[in-house]
Amino acid sequence: MQNIFFDIGFVIIIATVFAFIAKTLKQPLIPAYVLAGIIIGPVLGLITNTEVITTLSEIGIAFLLFIVGLEMNLRKLKDVGLVSSVGGLVQMLSIFSFTFILAVFLGFVYQEAIYLGLIIAFSSTMVVVKLLSDKRTLDTLHGRIIIGFLLMQDILAILVLSILNTMDNFTFIFLVLSLVKGVVVFLVAIGASRYIFPALFEFAAKSQELLFISAVSISFLFSIVFANIGKIIIFLIGLLGVSLSNNMVEYLSPGFSIAIGAFVAGITLANLPYNIEIIGKVKSLRDFFAVIFFVSLGMELLLGSFMALLKPLLIFLVLIIFLKPLITMFLCSFFGYKKRTAFS
Repeated sequence: MQNIFFDIGFVIIIATVFAFIAKTLKQPLIPAYVLAGIIIGPVLGLITNTEVITTLSEIGIAFLLFIVGLEMNLRKLKDVGLVSSVGGLVQMLSIFSFTFILAVFLGFVYQEAIYLGLIIAFSSTMVVVKLLSDKRTLDTLHGRIIIGFLLMQDILAILVLSILNTMDNFTFIFLVLSLVKGVVVFLVAIGASRYIFPALFEFAAKSQELLFISAVSISFLFSIVFANIGKIIIFLIGLLGVSLSNNMVEYLSPGFSIAIGAFVAGITLANLPYNIEIIGKVKSLRDFFAVIFFVSLGMELLLGSFMALLKPLLIFLVLIIFLKPLITMFLCSFFGYKKRTAFS
């Protein structure tokens, strides 16, 4: 326990030092946190057991997306639904195809090229949302379009990762069951937001402490349910006396990420009259764990193979910096948005 305390202490103290330096130089804090992680891990080796730090960073992702869900106005997202769905899909397919071809040309095997294409096609929801939140632009027009793009990417990421994780024995039924599980949990979430949470939080709001702990509990509850939805469905089917084959159990078992569960939890509480209070109380937790997340990114970098991969890294970096924004700008302009919105 003492070692864990010291590890977290080192992370926070060094991250704070780098944050002060970044702020003095008028630079964003996220690169400073990542650089702190590089110093702590690969360079100085102050922390070798990164399991606890990684676990805490996952909590940070969950809290961040929970707050994003709380701040989400689904009615406003309807206004950007077309560009988010169609535009987001076209953007991902375009960037994936271009990256895949480029990776094969650079000498990567097909499987590696597929993973590279997916990595560059998908954006980091954690990083983008943190930047939008810090700039207070989540509720702007370009902020809502970006969130729509990210949601589309997250949905596709769930399907793609499910396919890649079961590439050897993937069947169409596996994809159908994944969609069914997603529909089930979303219907449960909608039902809870309409018939359970309003009365529950009306009572909890009588105490600020109870309101806070109730909101955090809902976040953890949804994360647990989403992560174990497959096992829960298998258990419920077993209670009905229905026996499943081993293949069906294998298809049903996988769940969704805890971050997606936390995000849906936030959305279910977003329409409550207490959502602003909940955001104010949870935000400090989010900031603490988010710092650990970005530091952990730097700690996991492998500097030993950096020079060998320098050439493809630079090429893909140029691709991300120039091609991805150009495609996004073109799509936004195609759907009728002004140049200012497309450029933002």
